[in-house]
Amino acid sequence: MDVKKKRFKYATWNIRGLGEKEELDKILNENNIKISVITESKKKLQGTKETEHYTVTYSGADRHVRGQSGVMIWLHKSISNNIDHYTFWNNRVTETRLKTQRGH
Repeated sequence: MDVKKKRFKYATWNIRGLGEKEELDKILNENNIKISVITESKKKLQGTKETEHYTVTYSGADRHVRGQSGVMIWLHKSISNNIDHYTFWNNRVTETRLKTQRGH
């Protein structure tokens, strides 16, 4: 999918703890969600990972802090090649910047 020319669906979801990431991957993909922001994931640390259909960036609490807060951005692999960069601000805010026809 060319993010420069297409419209796409995006969503936000307060998940209150991420159990099975495979289930979330399946739900988002079946509903044709290209970008999803997941809050209250309780995922620890910061980083990126790949699922079957998505590239995921996440920012959460320290390793030694009991699971709380946490935010994730799930980008469908059809648009993840448009990622310019991502920044982890804290366990409640993360940024992912995408290249588009009009800039970013």
